[in-house]
Amino acid sequence: MAAGDGWTSRLLTGLALHLQAAGIGTWRDSGIYQANEVGITIRGIPTSPDRIITLAPYVVASPPGLADYTQGVQIRVRGTRDPRVAEDLGDSVFDALDSAHGLVWGEIPIVQVYRQSYTALGADANGRWESSHNYYVEAMRPTSNRTD
Repeated sequence: MAAGDGWTSRLLTGLALHLQAAGIGTWRDSGIYQANEVGITIRGIPTSPDRIITLAPYVVASPPGLADYTQGVQIRVRGTRDPRVAEDLGDSVFDALDSAHGLVWGEIPIVQVYRQSYTALGADANGRWESSHNYYVEAMRPTSNRTD
């Protein structure tokens, strides 16, 4: 399997493209962004640009044997020294995702998405404000052991 072919990678790339289509940020496989852009990355938190959205998956319990799967995604946003920028980015992500349903990301059927929790993280070492938003993505993940 090549890098990016796995279910989680396809889901996260699909999510990044969904946020890009909503006009919230820019997704590039290279992870290289201009200073005036809002970059969207998977796991990594680059030092620039100031405004960044980072997607990181985590495990959420799902019913055994079923293809119905709940994937947690931490969406970390960083703004500028103005705390409102991070809040506005978080609001834009919420508007695009919370209660979204009937989507397809990377050929993965998405049943629904909702925010589970949110917390402000304060400012980083450069004074840029950050927050963390935890979303649950209910999706279909059939395997040889998860068929229903």
